[in-house]
Amino acid sequence: MKPITFLHLLKNDITNILRDKTLLMMLVLPLLMIFGLKASLSALNELLPLLPNYYSLLLAILATTSALLGGYIIAFVMLDEKDENVFTVIRVMPFSISLFMAYRLLLAGFWAFCFAFLTFLVLDIQNYSLSEKLLYSIFCSQTSLVALLFIVTFANNKIEGITFIKGINFFSVLPALAFFIDSSWKHIFSVFPFYWTYRAIQEPNFLWILISIFSHFIVFLVGYYLFLRKIE
Repeated sequence: MKPITFLHLLKNDITNILRDKTLLMMLVLPLLMIFGLKASLSALNELLPLLPNYYSLLLAILATTSALLGGYIIAFVMLDEKDENVFTVIRVMPFSISLFMAYRLLLAGFWAFCFAFLTFLVLDIQNYSLSEKLLYSIFCSQTSLVALLFIVTFANNKIEGITFIKGINFFSVLPALAFFIDSSWKHIFSVFPFYWTYRAIQEPNFLWILISIFSHFIVFLVGYYLFLRKIE
């Protein structure tokens, strides 16, 4: 893909995002969540005195859900293109579907990383160094790429896309229960890749970091394979 083609696609994507009210709302929502939690944190601490013990988990969940919006924005741009049969047109363009998807995944990853990093930067409630904030932001951004692939593969339009988003948001928070359950049942949440992200941030350990990266990578490969099969 020539640089001028990349710039044209980027300009077109930014234009589409800025003129769509739903996508604009997704762009602003992470800011509302981050600054809203920052403003209400004192009240939450009075209501839940044990909350400071779970600040790392709270940051991990909020950074992941904020980062997911980066994937959702690009997924919705692609659902619009799906309606217009853009993928069919790309087949006759001078660049491959794989290169086109690499661009879109990089764009989604960029937004996701920005939202996650902003979470750690604004909600500075843990004594993380800058390198830790950057590293944790990358971990929390992983899920957004997987979510993008599954939404674009299985949703046929924006209405179905919203249904997928509701489901993904629910399951992205669900593994937090594992940190409050004192029985072997908590291990059932380990099937979710983002559970290992939460664990790596709540209980820093090199093994949890590796499992988080590896499990996301496996699910990403499955999602990408299904996406390619779907557009064949």
